[in-house]
Amino acid sequence: MKPAARSGLRILAGTFVIFALLALPALAYQYPLSSSDIRNAYLLGYAKDLNTTNFFAPYVRELPMPDTGPHVAKITLKTPYSQLVEMGESAVNADVQGAEEEFANKKLPFLVQVGVDLGPSYPGPPAWDLTAPGFPLPDFQRDFPVQLVQGDKKITEQSTQVYLLYSEGASNTYEVSGAIIEFRYDPEKIDPDDEVTIEVHTPDDQDVETTFDLGHLR
Repeated sequence: MKPAARSGLRILAGTFVIFALLALPALAYQYPLSSSDIRNAYLLGYAKDLNTTNFFAPYVRELPMPDTGPHVAKITLKTPYSQLVEMGESAVNADVQGAEEEFANKKLPFLVQVGVDLGPSYPGPPAWDLTAPGFPLPDFQRDFPVQLVQGDKKITEQSTQVYLLYSEGASNTYEVSGAIIEFRYDPEKIDPDDEVTIEVHTPDDQDVETTFDLGHLR
């Protein structure tokens, strides 16, 4: 074979390798995170560019308003990696070395956040009680039980926390408009080779669920 022909084959082979690498999917969910994982996640967030925005898109499900009943508006998955991206995004000054040192031996949870909006049918009208001041808040945690499922396995949460959401009301006051119910799980109990399904049961006996493919998340 002539040298020019061999050179052409090497160029074609190199081009094929480049395209093959570009076609590979992003690294799948894994835990624990290495130092390079921590560094890359933090810098991705700190960039605050289109790559940062595109990264977060697969971690969120916006859900439509149902015909009846309360509105489970959003379900968000937050892996340890995506939480580090968030930390980098909120940083005023990049401290990559500090982030690596802080999170090298720190265990971050696997989070599921369920966003619920108040509406005409939730909460229902409160019982009339002249002795109760103000408007009683609904018990979001009780009213919206959540299951994290992989195959036939239900994963138990470690803890739950409710964050109230507020909107501006009349006379420059703020009113509760909904809540984010956050469920914390042990990341080591999540199978990286399987999908995760989040099932939400509403007070009016409706079931809302969505599935995330961990093979396309970090």
